[in-house]
Amino acid sequence: MKNPFKSDTNTHVIPLRFTNSKHLICQLYLNGVEGNFLIDTGASNSCLDNTLTDKFSVLQEGEELPLTSAGNEKLNAMGSQKSNLGIANKSLASIAFMLIDMKTINAALIEQGDDKIEGIIGADFLHKKKARIDYDQSCLVLKESSWF
Repeated sequence: MKNPFKSDTNTHVIPLRFTNSKHLICQLYLNGVEGNFLIDTGASNSCLDNTLTDKFSVLQEGEELPLTSAGNEKLNAMGSQKSNLGIANKSLASIAFMLIDMKTINAALIEQGDDKIEGIIGADFLHKKKARIDYDQSCLVLKESSWF
């Protein structure tokens, strides 16, 4: 059986699914624990639900920072130490997440009949990985040569 995460051109392909609200969701592993992550090209930073730090063994770091959501909602965020983000048995990156309260985000998703998310993959990761979203194949394509 062909590995669904690997193509023949030194890229990794991550299956995506569209939610009822037309958001893109994927399954990734954070510190070895599988999670449900939303792909958000408009988010500057990758974020994690601040109530899930124990589940994913993520350690907060630094002081509280003010962030603003796309809807101008003010969020208080904490930084984190770098954590290992991966697919299947392959590590993709070591990145720091912003730890935020995702109650409002998840309430909106649930209201539209979607599943909760545990985190958001933002432009910090997507840019460094030279990510490309293939809407026809419903997948996220990452170039192996851009790993860090």
